[in-house]
Amino acid sequence: MAVDFYHGHGSPYSWRVWLALELKQIPYEVKVLSFAAGDTRKPEFVALNPRHRVPTVVDGNFVVYESTAILEYLDERFDSGVKLYPGNAQDRFRVRRLIRESEEYLDREGIDPITDEYFGPEGHTPDQAKIDKAKVRLGEELQYFSGQLQGDYLAGAQPTAADLVLYPWMGYVKRITFRKPESKLIELVPAPLAAWAKRVEAWPFFDKTYPPHWK
Repeated sequence: MAVDFYHGHGSPYSWRVWLALELKQIPYEVKVLSFAAGDTRKPEFVALNPRHRVPTVVDGNFVVYESTAILEYLDERFDSGVKLYPGNAQDRFRVRRLIRESEEYLDREGIDPITDEYFGPEGHTPDQAKIDKAKVRLGEELQYFSGQLQGDYLAGAQPTAADLVLYPWMGYVKRITFRKPESKLIELVPAPLAAWAKRVEAWPFFDKTYPPHWK
């Protein structure tokens, strides 16, 4: 039976789950919600997820939300495809640690402040000092994750949940650079990490998951 996957285009949290569904070869049906139309706040969706956020996955009568919890659920629930948390306890810890680090440091201290300044409320004037400070942190974190690669991916020859969490932030680095060329964020990406991103983008299902309004 296919799971229902409630998704919003452009959400990095939802994107990681879509990539996981494909890597795990799990049958699914995408239900795209519109943020602009307020779909996540409509009663029928809030009945599934009281946090009214994507991603949300419905597996039969069981509802799962919060993206990293979804990744772990899918990996435990389905034996098909790639193992997202492989190896022994130490290996799985490393995957979880990298996930946490990418969210706490690369995103919150690097990408989030830059996004807030460039794409804040209408009439907001970007604070260049805040952008410059966040760019330093972003550059440091990109270097850090480049050094965490173990072969083709963060944990060796096969992708794991850590790669799925990290890649959408790389997508944002590219997207912000496209929309704000003066940011030059893409220039902060070390060569090994750029090559890693290209490997992810070469997955046969990658284009299906790419936000259509970014094309």
